[in-house]
Amino acid sequence: MTPERPQWEDPFSPEGIRQATSKILTGMNFRLFYEGVTRRKLIKTYRELAELARQHPHDDEEWKQSIRTMLREGTPEERNLRHWLLGLTKKTADNLCVKTEDYPTVFDQMIADIEEYPSDIKTRDTALLLWAGAATLTIRGSQKAKIGIVLEKSITRAALTIIGLSEDHEQFRLDIEADEEVSRQTDAEIQTPRGFMRMEIGLIGKGNPEVIGDKVGRMDRNDVILFDTLSATSTMWDTAEQRGVKLIQLRNNNPVEELRQHLANLNVPVQPEPISPEEVEKRVMEMPLQAFAN
Repeated sequence: MTPERPQWEDPFSPEGIRQATSKILTGMNFRLFYEGVTRRKLIKTYRELAELARQHPHDDEEWKQSIRTMLREGTPEERNLRHWLLGLTKKTADNLCVKTEDYPTVFDQMIADIEEYPSDIKTRDTALLLWAGAATLTIRGSQKAKIGIVLEKSITRAALTIIGLSEDHEQFRLDIEADEEVSRQTDAEIQTPRGFMRMEIGLIGKGNPEVIGDKVGRMDRNDVILFDTLSATSTMWDTAEQRGVKLIQLRNNNPVEELRQHLANLNVPVQPEPISPEEVEKRVMEMPLQAFAN
């Protein structure tokens, strides 16, 4: 499936989230959908770092001193930048127990390591490569977490709404806190003739099946788990079937219709007619923007 570039300037705005939700609920690979967002952020960051590498072009010592000054005097908002100028991510700096007062010394050590190995690549260019590598790790990790947070609630609300359930009439409710009956927070609960059943969503790919396994272990019979994708040979399918837990794959699938059929079989008052992917996309895009404001 060819990824579509997000139509909105800010894909994390309600407009952008609504558009992404409409695509995910029709089987699109959301990671490719958002890759352009991450790539553009990386390009902007690389260019800003390149500007720092080009400062004081005729005086390397003056350049090094300007970087040391940034490391000493940077603001809290520049925390990530200061780590990158050391060739580190925040997590790595924390693991190395690097303190703020150590930054200029760590920078000098980085430069000394670069200059220890003669090369046609200039010291500044090598430093820029180290900076860009650290920035890439930070930004990709941050974007991945942000995408999951903003999408999961919207996907759950949209899927349940467009098959005929009402949040206002408490036919479903979102983000249920842990209590004496359920020990962990639940993404959604759906009203059935016999009480409430649970629904979880995890935008987890086939590289992290243990996350799905953890969710399956916490669910009861007929509860639902929506997830990105899972290998056809994964043991999670058999485990879920043995426990009576319904697994619904989002990618390359019609997950909304699969959810509608499952709930209809439990006598939940969803619409009786099947719903096509085209109708799913149309109905999501007709939902009010406030439904996608996290």
